[in-house]
Amino acid sequence: MIKVEIRRPPAPFSLVLLIISLMILIPLESGCRRGGAKGEMVVMLEKRIDTFDPRRSADTAAERMRQLMFNGLTRKDDKFEPAPDLAEKFEPSPDYKTFTFYLRPNIRFHNRQTLSAADVKYTFDTMLAPGFQSAKRADLERDHVSVETDPANPLKVTFHCGNPCPGLANTIVPIGIIPEGTSNEQATRPTGTGPFKFESYTEDQEVVLASNDDYFEGAPGIKRLSVRIIPDNSTRESELRKGSVDLAINADFDPVTVEGLQNTPGIKTEVTDGTNITHLGVNLQDPILKDRRIRQALAYAIDREAMIRDVLRGQASPARSILPVSQWAYDPNVADYKYDPDRAKRLLAEAGKNRLKLSLKTSPVSISRKIGEAIQEQLRRVGIDIELQSLERQKLTQDMIEGNFQLYLNIIVGGNQNPDIFRFVYGSGAIPPNGQNRSRYINPELDKLLSEAQTASRDRRKEIFSQVQKTLAEDLPQIYLWYPATIVIYRDRISNVKVDPSGDWSAIRNMKAGS
Repeated sequence: MIKVEIRRPPAPFSLVLLIISLMILIPLESGCRRGGAKGEMVVMLEKRIDTFDPRRSADTAAERMRQLMFNGLTRKDDKFEPAPDLAEKFEPSPDYKTFTFYLRPNIRFHNRQTLSAADVKYTFDTMLAPGFQSAKRADLERDHVSVETDPANPLKVTFHCGNPCPGLANTIVPIGIIPEGTSNEQATRPTGTGPFKFESYTEDQEVVLASNDDYFEGAPGIKRLSVRIIPDNSTRESELRKGSVDLAINADFDPVTVEGLQNTPGIKTEVTDGTNITHLGVNLQDPILKDRRIRQALAYAIDREAMIRDVLRGQASPARSILPVSQWAYDPNVADYKYDPDRAKRLLAEAGKNRLKLSLKTSPVSISRKIGEAIQEQLRRVGIDIELQSLERQKLTQDMIEGNFQLYLNIIVGGNQNPDIFRFVYGSGAIPPNGQNRSRYINPELDKLLSEAQTASRDRRKEIFSQVQKTLAEDLPQIYLWYPATIVIYRDRISNVKVDPSGDWSAIRNMKAGS
């Protein structure tokens, strides 16, 4: 009998074949891929999106979506001045009570509707209608703005102001124009003229956008853009490291994380001077904090330099004005609250408060909690006990608007690049919902200065804004901390990355994504 011996491969080799077969047959999950297809990019967003409506958007997340999908009549240039956008030019009257805008021809919305003056009028009329909730309408209402079209010229639109409003072209920068008849759908299915058009939204997870190939300034280099919402710092870091996210712009990373990513192969990290401002909001209606000596004591008790060095790892620069240093109206010659705990204690004693307890509200983001803890420790040294309250962003914003706080930690993004911010944040007529005077600061003399600035010459306006900054530095309705660095982190497959100092997402239009 002949025996036939059947030899089997050793088990380990069979296992290797099985694994290889599975790798061939089973595609990798898209969320774990290293590098997307050419022309596709994933950008991370650290906060949830409350609305897509460009007439309502106020927080950072919603404004970033506006920058991707909408255009306004005007935009900011590299000197923070208003420049034409959907309007190819605009002309103010000598008294600044009338502004005439001439639209670019042949611009189409994402729904293929052609832009006309009627769409501009519709956008502003709906936003200014009774009952429409939007912080962006405050200055327009205060100046009694109305919009008029010209039946003979569908590309001409005129804004009339009841008061002189030389800052109108800047005020309307963040108001995206929507097509006539689409008011009710904008919050969930946005339609604009921007470089990217809306495809889908999975709530609190992902927004998918597609290139607007008919964009009037040329089709974007990115053909498909995914915006992934990732609130957790460690998860954001992990997604960047494994390549399932390509880009992060001012994504609230912990500074230690940024340092680690700077030395990671395949990832580029750019840290440059920024113009946004981190500050403490102070409730001036609070029975303790309405005393200016208490507010000044708080300012002297905070060691900004130490926090920038130890907590922020050098990724910020100290601030003494709400305006960035590069803004033409910035004045460095104001009260400077360098760390002086002894002076803080003296001010507290003068106010009859050798010891007191206050609450500080922050977002749950890792770096916000660390800053809050550092402030808590520094204030403890001068006799001020701080109770930290970490709130979800939506709740924190609601409390700031409603005045339900003693102190809060927040960042102003972009809006502080123009001196119009003074009226919007400190004018007595700008208390929410009519603006962002969340501190409830009322100063008739400051109101008079801001009113005069509306019609003053450029030189006189600079003098006025200098006095405004000195007044605010003494009164401290907000305690300015620092200008956070603009931090852009991206995979090396992304090119042409040129982001402005505020971290504006409109820069994404010009980026390119390799395979």
